Amino acid sequence: MGTVFEQIAYNPAKCGKEIRALGQLLKTKSELSERRDILPFFKARRQLSAFLGTFAPDIGPAPEIAYEYSFLGDYSADLVVGNRATKEYLVIEFEDDRDSSIFKKVRSRSTTNWSARFDHGFSQLVDWFYTLDDYKKTDKFKKEFGSGHISFSGLLVIGRNAGVSETDRVRLAWRTEKVIVDSHPISCITFDQLHHSLNTRLAYYPAASKVGN
Repeated sequence: MGTVFEQIAYNPAKCGKEIRALGQLLKTKSELSERRDILPFFKARRQLSAFLGTFAPDIGPAPEIAYEYSFLGDYSADLVVGNRATKEYLVIEFEDDRDSSIFKKVRSRSTTNWSARFDHGFSQLVDWFYTLDDYKKTDKFKKEFGSGHISFSGLLVIGRNAGVSETDRVRLAWRTEKVIVDSHPISCITFDQLHHSLNTRLAYYPAASKVGN
């Protein structure tokens, strides 16, 4: 597991190519496994991974990234991206990409339940932030993240739009807006939403190659 951040300089052309590759992957396969498909895909595309930093307020295309970041032995995140200069980091959890990954239909009820897979992914982020309280006190934390006040937020990417009704989409958006974990916001989106947002955000950063240089 990587526990050291690697530096990356934003390359708009390469980033755009890797975002298009994500779109092609979503078109090619209706279901994706976290371990077999999703993690290897992002590990092979560092520009795409770093660009997930645009989901945090002050990161932009991230100058620092770390895959499978672990600390204190027990908890790890699939991906952490950040900007040491702005002292902001985003913790990312990927879960399976299936129609039933977020909500599960219940017999004799019109309202769906949150799936066990969604609860697992969200709980991973909760545990990460829980452990973060102790980790902040260590010299290792200061070495890897910097000193002073460091801001963290979370991103959970799971499931597909096809498995989420209009009503449930509102529930998902409400959860993102309203549920804060120890002052850390956690965005919860589908892989389709991720791809659409990345395409839109790409046009916002024409000069972002200077970030972190």
